[in-house]
Amino acid sequence: MTLIPLQVRGGQGLDANKVNFISLTPGTTFDLRSTTGVAQERALLLRMLEDCVSRPRGLHNMLQVTAGADGWNSAVCDLTLDGVDQRIVDRFRRDVKYDHDLFEELEAVCDLFPRRRDSYPHELNQRRNALVGRLRGKLSHACIDALKPDLIIMDEFQRFRDLLHGGTPAADLARELFDYSDGDGHAARTLLLSATPYRMLTLPGDEPDDGDHYRDFVETVSFLYGRTKGPEVAKSLEHEMREFRGFLHALPEARCEAIAARDRVEQRLRKVMARTERVASTVERDSMVSEPPMTITIQPADLLQAVAVSDVGRALDAPDITEYWKSAPYLLNFMRDYALKRRLKEKLDRPSPNLRDALERARPAMLDHDHLDAYKPLEPANGRMRSVMDDVFGDSLDQHLWIPPSLAYYGPERSGPPLTKALIFSSWSMVPDAIAAILSYEAERRMGVGDADQRYFGHVRPRPIQFRQDQGRLVAMRAMHLVYPSPTLAKLADPLMIFGAHSETLSVEAMRKAVANSLRESVAMLAQRPGDTSDGRDWEWAAPAAIDAMVGAKSVEWVFSPDGFATLGNEEGFKEHVAELRTVATERMFGSAPDTLPDLLVDVALGSPAVCALRALHRIAPDLEWDDHRLLNAASQISWGFRTLFNQHDAVALLRKDDDDRYWRRVLTYCVEHNLQAVLDEYVHYLVDAEGLGARPSAERVAGIATAISDALAIRPSQIDVEDPTVDGQKIVINKFQMRGRFAMRLADYKDEEGGAARLSSVRDAFNSPFRPFVLATTSVGQEGLDFHPYCYRVYHWNLPSNPVDLEQREGRVHRYKGHAIRLNLAHRQIDVVRGRCVSQNDPWREMFDAARAETATDTDLIPYWIYEGPVKVERRVPMLPFSREVRRLEWLKRSLTLYRLAFGQPRQEDLLDYLHSLVGSEMTAEDLADLQIKLQP
Repeated sequence: MTLIPLQVRGGQGLDANKVNFISLTPGTTFDLRSTTGVAQERALLLRMLEDCVSRPRGLHNMLQVTAGADGWNSAVCDLTLDGVDQRIVDRFRRDVKYDHDLFEELEAVCDLFPRRRDSYPHELNQRRNALVGRLRGKLSHACIDALKPDLIIMDEFQRFRDLLHGGTPAADLARELFDYSDGDGHAARTLLLSATPYRMLTLPGDEPDDGDHYRDFVETVSFLYGRTKGPEVAKSLEHEMREFRGFLHALPEARCEAIAARDRVEQRLRKVMARTERVASTVERDSMVSEPPMTITIQPADLLQAVAVSDVGRALDAPDITEYWKSAPYLLNFMRDYALKRRLKEKLDRPSPNLRDALERARPAMLDHDHLDAYKPLEPANGRMRSVMDDVFGDSLDQHLWIPPSLAYYGPERSGPPLTKALIFSSWSMVPDAIAAILSYEAERRMGVGDADQRYFGHVRPRPIQFRQDQGRLVAMRAMHLVYPSPTLAKLADPLMIFGAHSETLSVEAMRKAVANSLRESVAMLAQRPGDTSDGRDWEWAAPAAIDAMVGAKSVEWVFSPDGFATLGNEEGFKEHVAELRTVATERMFGSAPDTLPDLLVDVALGSPAVCALRALHRIAPDLEWDDHRLLNAASQISWGFRTLFNQHDAVALLRKDDDDRYWRRVLTYCVEHNLQAVLDEYVHYLVDAEGLGARPSAERVAGIATAISDALAIRPSQIDVEDPTVDGQKIVINKFQMRGRFAMRLADYKDEEGGAARLSSVRDAFNSPFRPFVLATTSVGQEGLDFHPYCYRVYHWNLPSNPVDLEQREGRVHRYKGHAIRLNLAHRQIDVVRGRCVSQNDPWREMFDAARAETATDTDLIPYWIYEGPVKVERRVPMLPFSREVRRLEWLKRSLTLYRLAFGQPRQEDLLDYLHSLVGSEMTAEDLADLQIKLQP
């Protein structure tokens, strides 16, 4: 807030524009007392106050705070008040002078800083910092007049309740902004946005920090009605809500009275609130959520684990481990911060004989390092783990490097449910580690890494796509097909154009023939460029660049440019590969083209990551020429990310399994067979919205998309610590080793195999791509405020939450704007908008969404962007042990999902909820009660 005078001064002033958008962060904009701000802010304070104090030099020294002398002097010299709104300066100076206590403190502290010192006493630092905070607060209030807000929008405002309802200086400042009105009496309007503006349901046992529904609800209504009317309206609303509650308790006899009372509440709330529910927008009133049954079995190995760990627990006098055993296998390996493991660590030096014996007997219930190293099959040893593994690997998800496209341009018709990612919520922090480690290990094993004579803990792994030199010979020229974005092949052989020209989806072979036909003239051109060389092998890697050169594409200049293709990779030898490509594409003569060349060009056109990326980017930036250097840079950046993917040891094992073909050719074939072009078109469409690039210039848009895709592809396996407690003589030793998480990962910061740090946001972004990880495991940290919907419509409730709202929040993570289920249904229903009609190379997803929106009768964008019904629904999967209490718990939660909205705005919600539960099935149906809900949709 305090930097606004500098940001809007002179020609940048707010008056210079018809509309101004100003972004503020509530946590730092309003709460100024806890920090001294940045040097530029303090330099502004100095310029505003230096003529007002008796000791300007003391003010200068005091406001330096901890900045270095050179940096502080530079900040002061660089800053003037030229162009700063004089109204801000005058009000700030006036407010400081009229606050006699503050001004006296300012003069006194300036006296204490007559000269600059390297350090000051702690008490003096505290006094100075407090004063700077007060001065920044005064300046913030003065800045509000300069903002002249017409509309104030607070997103996810439930995170800043203290600003709305508190009595702190930060809340006072926020309130001054919300209550702003100009000299003509035009008041600012406030729009608060949140799907969960207050705790939707408060039950006994909920954490106090989670908020109290009734208090938060009443305070929010009071705020929305304004400082003058709010308290009175809130009091009237409380009376009406009590009346409504009374009629609910008198159901079913008081149904008519309850409806009338509800209508009165709705009328009052609709003046300041709007909320649209998905339930009313679906034909079956199911919010587009389904619950496929899961079969969970208990095997002897599971019970042996329970017995072994129980014996260790008894020897340690630890709490009962039943709930732990139900949640995760190999507890002694993954329970790092639980009571059982803490007690074990306390006994390492002097364990009892019973403990040593119990630990020895528990060895079969622990992970075996040597078995893992040899990629031997791993027993799930847990009913939940087994059921999830059956789901994931039963779909052969391990045989895929990316989620198949929702709209395939060619290939066989999909059989069975479409593949999707899995989001798993657990109440126990050890579970995400166990899931990530065990599922990723099993995926590697099934992909054939062990069959390739690799060891799990080995450090030497193949990286077949390397642009290196071997005794002066360039060894990866044919791999250039993967990273060189030929604009001619991209334009002439677009599978989307062929898909749009046929009324039925072609087979892979039929698509290859159609592409070959599109490239016939280009192949004929190559035949006109013969030389006296009898060996035609150069054609294998030079043909795309040669075709571009023959048609005069600017990609040739890009290859020559020092800022072009050669800058893509910093790998030793890559620049030499580029130089060779440049030479043969423009100068060297070739022999006769081999008969295999047309097939190769078809594979490059359909499967080269660089060519596919170029097409996908051009769809969202059609105003850029195909050979625009900015487009080529972005496409090649994406292709380099694919190089990282295809150099992963598990990907190498998968592609080389049962195939002796050269690896670069296997990569092309795999990309063709798995519809890479359709995958990237869909992903790029999503990223335009996700990265906020829709309104940006095309060059910025493609650069941002390229960075996002290459970052998602570049994520490396996480390292998961596994503890291995072992009896060593009379002592116990806890050894450690690391397992990898790549197929499945935990939502957390982590260290990768090379020791680099990766942020939680990187894991989220990778999961929100079509690429791995395919399974994401998390605790409640991923339950609210994060989106995981782009390629996931399946949620596993590994442990059930206690509150039905938490169940809804979890599933809401994958039930969002243009989610995976939405796009699959869109492709199912709107495929003929593109297939058989499309002659455009633009974004097909935009055309399908536009067509679906035009068919929708509603005035909102809920359909088709948030709800679009079809064969796919968001899936709720609950791996419950048979006969466990969770069976009844789930039934209660599902009934409560229908009923808890009737407890909206009520105190003691659980009492009312219990009563409503008692009515269901006896005197009223759940649908009858649902009709009594307070509805606030526009």
